Amino acid sequence: VTGTWMGATTVPCTYVPSEDFTQQTLSWSLEGDSSTSTIFQRDDSGDHILLSKFRGRVSVPKHNPGDASLVIQSLEMPDSGHYTCKIIWRSRDNSLITREVTTTVKVVKEVNPPCSSWSFPA
Repeated sequence: VTGTWMGATTVPCTYVPSEDFTQQTLSWSLEGDSSTSTIFQRDDSGDHILLSKFRGRVSVPKHNPGDASLVIQSLEMPDSGHYTCKIIWRSRDNSLITREVTTTVKVVKEVNPPCSSWSFPA
């Protein structure tokens, strides 16, 4: 996923909801140069943004079953990295199932338009 600096981007994380499973927790983490940090967590107590630099800039849809995508506003250059969406479901027999998917996000400064779109005065 490529996002433009100071713009917004959506890091996809979708699944097919099933009546046999209830979502227990959802977390988003970011693997940067030297460490992995949890950015966002949703559990029974609500939504929590754990990294202060993301407060007010990240959200996850609430009313769209199967969509746990991370929306990042006002992208900053250090937001580039590997984002992991991890969801834990509880099944009817109380067993837990975990799935995760990692997406690379690259923040770029706006590039000049390609030559073909330039217009020169006659």
